Amino acid sequence: MGANTDSSGHEHSDGMGDGHGHGDGSGGGHGHHGDGSGGGKLQPQLPRPNFGKDAAGHARWIVAKSLWTTITTLSSKSEGEAFGNIRSVVDGACFLSSSGLPYFYVPSPDPTAVDIKKDNSITLTFTEAALAERVGEDGSPCGGMDAEDPTCAKLTLIGHAKPLEDHAEIKLAENAFKIQHPRASWLSEGGAHTGGLYYTLHLHEIMFLRNYGGFAQVSPDEYLSWKPDPSKLPGEEQCGTVEGEYLNQTDYPTSMSSSFSFYAISLVFAAFIGYIFVVLSAGKVKTLLRNNRKVYAKANYEEIIELEVSKGEVC
Repeated sequence: MGANTDSSGHEHSDGMGDGHGHGDGSGGGHGHHGDGSGGGKLQPQLPRPNFGKDAAGHARWIVAKSLWTTITTLSSKSEGEAFGNIRSVVDGACFLSSSGLPYFYVPSPDPTAVDIKKDNSITLTFTEAALAERVGEDGSPCGGMDAEDPTCAKLTLIGHAKPLEDHAEIKLAENAFKIQHPRASWLSEGGAHTGGLYYTLHLHEIMFLRNYGGFAQVSPDEYLSWKPDPSKLPGEEQCGTVEGEYLNQTDYPTSMSSSFSFYAISLVFAAFIGYIFVVLSAGKVKTLLRNNRKVYAKANYEEIIELEVSKGEVC
């Protein structure tokens, strides 16, 4: 496998990740969710909604519609230097199931993985210029605006890379990649043959340029608590399915807590039934003992009378 070295001394494997192609290289892969290569239901490409002053919703839309991001790390080879790497990314299987914390996969030999192992501080950078939804009929991005124009929004998420460890969440990531990246099947099949990890982001800070006048103010709490409202997003469809498997990323924590609640309620109910059983059993035992005491007392009394009669001591 050939390699080259960038200006910061990082060696790049050819194709970054064993040369697997993501889409067709022009953003058009986003329009083929669920084609004949194992994906789910085709997701529509819709114009950008009018978010108005809703900066959090706008930011979430960009992340959910992005298939690639630039991951920037602190170089492990050149101290003090930054290293940017374009990687495939997916925020749920569709916009309505997005969480704002996208998944990405990095093969173990990749310089980004090496950097994260030493220092997991990262930034994820997105731009509307890379979205197929923002490509005009003439092929120009962002409605014909230059990619550097503030109205062609640019978003940076700052935080720490967090490897996925829970099997259920890894499965969610794999299924989301299967829907969103059907041409890069390796992303949904356990990753590269060299080994690697699925990650998400522990978010600390947001920088968002969406219009003239400077950066929009969006806190991590505002960003993460925002929920897609289907009534305000005409045309957006629910996620497709992958062989009937669960794909709803936003409901994943809820489903876990629901399962916990179910077991907790079951445990309380069982304890209540057990308590009733113990109370009833205790009552029965008390009644039995009381009856036995009467029987024993009567028997003892009769034995005493019989003994006294035999001795002639009864008047």
